[in-house]
Amino acid sequence: MLLAGFNLSGQQSNLNFFESNGVINQSGELSNDLGYTLTHLDNRADDVVWAHVVYNIIDLRDNINSQLAFPTGQDANYRNLFRLLSEAVVAGTPVYYPNEAGVTPYFDQSNLVPATKLSDVFFIETNVAGAQYIDPLFERDSVNNTLSVSNRIYDRFSKRIHKFLIQQVYYFDKHLSRMSSKIIGIAPLMNMEDALAPAFPNFDDEDAGGADTQQLKTTLRDAIVCWFLYDDLKPHFSTQPVFQESNIAQRISYHEYFSKKMFSAYMIGDNNLMKKLYSNTAELTSNQITEEIKDIQRKLIDIESGIWGR
Repeated sequence: MLLAGFNLSGQQSNLNFFESNGVINQSGELSNDLGYTLTHLDNRADDVVWAHVVYNIIDLRDNINSQLAFPTGQDANYRNLFRLLSEAVVAGTPVYYPNEAGVTPYFDQSNLVPATKLSDVFFIETNVAGAQYIDPLFERDSVNNTLSVSNRIYDRFSKRIHKFLIQQVYYFDKHLSRMSSKIIGIAPLMNMEDALAPAFPNFDDEDAGGADTQQLKTTLRDAIVCWFLYDDLKPHFSTQPVFQESNIAQRISYHEYFSKKMFSAYMIGDNNLMKKLYSNTAELTSNQITEEIKDIQRKLIDIESGIWGR
């Protein structure tokens, strides 16, 4: 009896893949890595001897990133990336205004979007009989003081989000002898204009017409909807599995997906290039911007290779 009891208690955490009614068990406990969280390490400022901030774009139309774009509709178990961000906003995750003068985000209280002002950044302009109306993505119930996603607007809004801009820092910690990277912020991007095509690669489906510096910086700046701090999103990312197209037995959380760099992204610059691009005096051609991006990528590879003596 003792042995039977021991075996019973030992099997309690070993859940069945199928429910008693025959459907697949979607319990988070089935995944050993669903709540994937890197061990928290306090990197002392004195130990970080090199760091560099870069900006990358994740394009959901890239086949490697398609998991972030699905499911497109309501689903009991999965959320696409923008739906997950929308639900995080409803749950109270802080939202930050985009930088009106550039791309670099400012994550401070003065730049925080109040819950009553979310329509400043999440809205769609609708023309009806020649009149223009502003339709907000989020609806507030003033009586119950609750927030919800407007299903009437969500589909129209989400269809315009094909890309996400991430601010990422690469750094070397001499105490750990480790080259690491960390995503600092994530920004949804509205459909970009053709002006960006000649400067930034991987816009194969967009017109490659000419564009001057003013067009480039205006288009990129205006495409940013808002900014989220990645660490503010971790509670939501750690508990939500990424949609699996070919292997539903593989449960991967969003946090694991981003932490293990399982996505594809292309670089559009670093802080220095962005300062040049948004300078009032510097005029960069598309070729110069492309060459600077390549130079940044080469330097990152050279530094990481040099650390390991290659």
